[in-house]
Amino acid sequence: MFARRIALRSFLTFALLAILLPISLASGTLFYRSAVGAMEGFALQLADEVSQRVREKLLSFFDVPQRAVAFNVEQARAGLLMVDHPDQLMKQFMLQIDQQPQLTFISLGTREGEYFAGSRPPLGSDRALRMMRATISGDRAMEVFRVDELTRQPTLISRSEIDFDARNRPWYTNALDYDGTSWYAPYRYKIEDVQGAYRAIGMGASAPLRARNGDLIGIVTADVSLSQLNDFLNTVASESGGKAFLAEASGELLAMSSADASMGLTGAAGERRPRMDESGDPVVRALGQHILRTGQAEGHEFMEVGGERHLMRWWTHVLHKGPTLTMAIMLPESRFDAPLRGVLRNTIYTTLAVMLASVLFSLFVASRLVRPLQSLSDWATRLTQDDWTAKAPKSSPIRELRSLADAMGYMARHMQEHAQDLEAMVAQRTQELESAVASIEQTVLDQRHFIAMLSHEVRSPLAVINTAGQLLALRSKDIPAQEALAQRILRGSARLSYFFDNCLTQDRIDSQNFALEPVDVDVAEMVMWVTENGGQLSTAHTVQQQVQADLPALHGDPVLLRVMLMNLLSNAFKYAPAGTTVLLRVTREAGRCRLSVEDEGPGIQPDEQQKVFEKYRRGRTAEGKPGAGLGLALVKGIVELHGGTITLQSRSPTGMCFVIELPFSVA
Repeated sequence: MFARRIALRSFLTFALLAILLPISLASGTLFYRSAVGAMEGFALQLADEVSQRVREKLLSFFDVPQRAVAFNVEQARAGLLMVDHPDQLMKQFMLQIDQQPQLTFISLGTREGEYFAGSRPPLGSDRALRMMRATISGDRAMEVFRVDELTRQPTLISRSEIDFDARNRPWYTNALDYDGTSWYAPYRYKIEDVQGAYRAIGMGASAPLRARNGDLIGIVTADVSLSQLNDFLNTVASESGGKAFLAEASGELLAMSSADASMGLTGAAGERRPRMDESGDPVVRALGQHILRTGQAEGHEFMEVGGERHLMRWWTHVLHKGPTLTMAIMLPESRFDAPLRGVLRNTIYTTLAVMLASVLFSLFVASRLVRPLQSLSDWATRLTQDDWTAKAPKSSPIRELRSLADAMGYMARHMQEHAQDLEAMVAQRTQELESAVASIEQTVLDQRHFIAMLSHEVRSPLAVINTAGQLLALRSKDIPAQEALAQRILRGSARLSYFFDNCLTQDRIDSQNFALEPVDVDVAEMVMWVTENGGQLSTAHTVQQQVQADLPALHGDPVLLRVMLMNLLSNAFKYAPAGTTVLLRVTREAGRCRLSVEDEGPGIQPDEQQKVFEKYRRGRTAEGKPGAGLGLALVKGIVELHGGTITLQSRSPTGMCFVIELPFSVA
């Protein structure tokens, strides 16, 4: 950058002389005007410092909802959020609210529209913690429970029949639109409690909770009411002796530190929030008009309002996937004018004396400063080369240089210790990871042992129940009521035995040492066996079979093939209306064995036809039907093990056809 380099000693001497000469020649008037400018600059610096503190506190305030949402998302991923136990879930939210006094709500809206929350009421004299819920079983009424501060026991204090559906709330739809953590715009609370403690407006952050397979569990949100924002801004602004406000980019006020009748929001439907350029506070109104007129996103301005000058400082902040906020602080000149003028007067007197003394000591200071700086430079060079044995230079009489040398020594020791700690941490984390993997493997092994043990222990009682049911059926042919009871017992035992067969088969397929045991299978005999045994699962349906004559033997695992067809029959029985016929058809097409099961049920929506083959996944029409969502996934697994395919075809006018195509021999 510079053509020539200059020695530090010479530079310091010339710099001091360059400062002294203009000061000596300047007139008193010019100096005073410069000093006044410096005073205003210092005032602006003071305002910047105050506004920076306010800004940091505001950003910290708005960071709380986002951190609360992120915390609950991580808790859900780790399996620590009790989403399946609403009472425990509300207690978890309540504890978080107790630790975060800024928040009004931490809540969860399920994918069914149910609502569970922990809350601190924003209005009223009773600020005890609350738990809330709106469930389907409770007719979606909003129930509010007050939590006793000593016993922590909830007491129902309000029940509002408002047909509350979380899926219709703005925080729910906003999180789904962004598919991640996002801020939502201010909205009116829909609690309608008897006490009126939630007739307010709030805003916050929300995010979707998803299971490990990607399915939506619900939407978690952390919310803060605008009334709490007012209290927060009043506390922050009072520390600086000024005023502050928070508004949206459109100019609508969210909160103010000063008392203003226009901010008396009640959360009533259709109520219009005031704008900053229409505020009842003249200072806020003047700054709001200036911001909207100029369109500046950030800046500062000295403005005179009501005969008094104010230093205005404003800036914008964009919430993560949310609205843009305008934050502002206004400081009266009296906040910093008097002390600054005294400092200005003293500065004028002392500056002349300091400059004269600086000339006399310039050479001395330059000489004493350069030598230890050179030693520090040499030492720093050796430290950058990982030479931790390098000794620090001799102590300097200059305190700042001595502090710099001490800081560099501390930094070197800290870096060395950090490297050692990092190596130890890596070794510890490696050991923990190995332990975790071993624990997971043991858990999987224990699960398989448990399923095998449970199936073994249950089969004997099931055989006894089945035998007793058959005897009861034989003896009760002339007593319809007892015969119907016996048939229910037989169907129940068959269904339970069928369920354990599915579990064992799935566990067998999932094991690492699994292998098919194919033999030649007579397709007609297999279909006959499935028809006879499948009929035990339902007496309300008729099974009709159509098997093409002269079919070759199907080379496959007979046990798995029977399980496959039994699952398709069971699925048809569940959804087909009573009294209808389920058709099992087997043909030979293009050199492959084509098996189809047709029913007259409600069918499966096109967007769900591929998802029904996922483990534990059930369609919308499965509500109220028995089952664990394992059967169709097992069917697809067996088909793929035999090198085949399975497809779904909708029947007209109603019904569904499952089509399986298998090669006659397994590759």
